[in-house]
Amino acid sequence: MRRPAAPPTDGVGMPRIPFGLPNLRRNVCPHFYMTGPRGPIPINAPHLLKALMRQDTNVARCQLRGGVHLDQGYVGDICLSPRFNQCVFYEDDLDT
Repeated sequence: MRRPAAPPTDGVGMPRIPFGLPNLRRNVCPHFYMTGPRGPIPINAPHLLKALMRQDTNVARCQLRGGVHLDQGYVGDICLSPRFNQCVFYEDDLDT
């Protein structure tokens, strides 16, 4: 029986961090949150957000504008993408 391969190391013998693994939270606006029938939904698994968005009982919201319900298309295009800094609420927040 063969042993598993040793993890890749750098020149000093320290384990090397694999290149290209995505940081999923990096692509989610820090001000984005969702509420459901029982209250706010914690974002512990960012990759599940798009599935949660498809449920009609959940509402997408922004912390910068507490009472605003965000459209599903807007959330997919801006809030859950690397371009979240292009949000109109960010521009308003920077002006104040």
